[in-house]
Amino acid sequence: MLVELLILILGAGLISELVPKNRLPVLWSLFSATAVSYFVYRLSLLGNAPDLYLNCPWLKIPNLAVNLEIVVNAGNIYLVFALSILALLVLLQNTFGAENAKNSLNGLVLLNLLSSLMLVFAGNYVQMLVAVGVCDVLVFSAVNNIEAKKKYIYANFLADIGLVSIFAVILGQGGGLELDKLPDYARFGHHKDFVAILLLLCIFVKTGLFLFHGAYTEMRTLGFNRLNYVLFTATPLTGYLLLLKTESLLQISPFSYPLLKIFALSSVLWGVWGALAIDNLKQKAVYFALMFWGLVYAFAAFGSRLDSLQFASLLTAAFLFGQVLMLICAAASNETQVSETGGFLKSLKFTFLLALLVLAAFFSVLFKTAEGSPWLAGGYALLFAAASAHVLSQILLGESRADERVQAMLKNPPLPFWLPVAAAAAVLCWSFRLSPLWLTPLLAAWLGLFFLRPLRRLDALYDNDVLQEADYVGTAYELLIITPVKVIGRLLWLTVDFVFIERTIISSVQNALGFMIFLFRRIHSGTVTGMLLFMLLGFAVIGIVWLYGG
Repeated sequence: MLVELLILILGAGLISELVPKNRLPVLWSLFSATAVSYFVYRLSLLGNAPDLYLNCPWLKIPNLAVNLEIVVNAGNIYLVFALSILALLVLLQNTFGAENAKNSLNGLVLLNLLSSLMLVFAGNYVQMLVAVGVCDVLVFSAVNNIEAKKKYIYANFLADIGLVSIFAVILGQGGGLELDKLPDYARFGHHKDFVAILLLLCIFVKTGLFLFHGAYTEMRTLGFNRLNYVLFTATPLTGYLLLLKTESLLQISPFSYPLLKIFALSSVLWGVWGALAIDNLKQKAVYFALMFWGLVYAFAAFGSRLDSLQFASLLTAAFLFGQVLMLICAAASNETQVSETGGFLKSLKFTFLLALLVLAAFFSVLFKTAEGSPWLAGGYALLFAAASAHVLSQILLGESRADERVQAMLKNPPLPFWLPVAAAAAVLCWSFRLSPLWLTPLLAAWLGLFFLRPLRRLDALYDNDVLQEADYVGTAYELLIITPVKVIGRLLWLTVDFVFIERTIISSVQNALGFMIFLFRRIHSGTVTGMLLFMLLGFAVIGIVWLYGG
């Protein structure tokens, strides 16, 4: 049955891609949402069913067989369910939103859902690499900004090469394709530090952690719904799934987890800074996503790795907060500069209540899933509360800085927009019921930060054009990596190519050939003596060949 459901998703995705982008977009969006809804419904019936397992031949290579595996069990059913729900939310928002090329986005979302599920099901290295590569192609197709496309494809192309290199090293040392055999590499393998560190760097690039998030910050020109789809259900997710699938490879090096801790905590802190300092609301959403992924990796780094249910619930809660930012942006006529908003609370009271519901769901899931690391959950909750309260207070409180067009059209989003978000948040609140003794103080503290605005002096950062336009990471790469490589390349060209090869070797060869030609012309002058000399030379060569070659 599961195979038929996956084929349904594949067929609906291909149809959505083949349909002209402007042909009946609402109808085709509803068709896509219906397909995923049916998938979710049938998936819910598997709750108490036995494990589903499918293993069929895929590639037959001499001495190396590759099987296509589909496994649904207690370890991944919640993640499969959550990914389907998030895809459904994206499709529903796309149905009534202002997104261009709706049919194309629907197809990308469906195909991405399928490729993500194949990555979740993957039991061998080839299936895992193919699923990751397909996700890369789909996100590249979804991005409509040239600079973002270039940064994204360059970074992920290098990451994919790194993953293939790891596969080559393991396979070349007698390892197999099956992921459950990766722990064997720890016993007999070589180059363990190289494999572990390279794997971590590939994962960081995929997820867009600190120092590797440049491509995602460039996606501020995407539609908000499309942006949330990329940040939470596409390539960043594949990075974390790669971590789960290959965690045994990280354990073979003593450098892995210290490095993971550094990048996880740096991502959280850098995400807080970006959420507070950057004016563009879509870029703020990117930094909030960076905070979330930093938190997820921090759990893994400090020995509190989330199970399928915990990660799926936390992912859904973070996605819903991104949807709240999208609804606020849509209510403000897609105004993305926070400095051009303010005083929206009077018109967006309902949206504010929806934000409180989503925050309650997020805090409930966070503290219920982080019982083993309360200090990590508490620290993150404080940072997230401060950043989210500050951003929403800038938009909803104070004097309005919006133009007359935004003010005239400002209103709460219609029912089809907020109802799916509210329903998903309510389910999370009910499933992870946090004691009122904890939830009430958390929300009260958040409201205190919201109304008192202790960080309001940071509003002045929006007037700093250098800060808003600066690309610190890109500049650092330019100064520390690209420029030195260019300088080294120039020096190598000057010393090796120009001086050594062109001026030394080539010039010497030219001079030697010129001397030999000059000598040949002087000897072979057409005289009898010259001809006799060449005849004797020929006989000498024949004699040498006869003596030593015979």
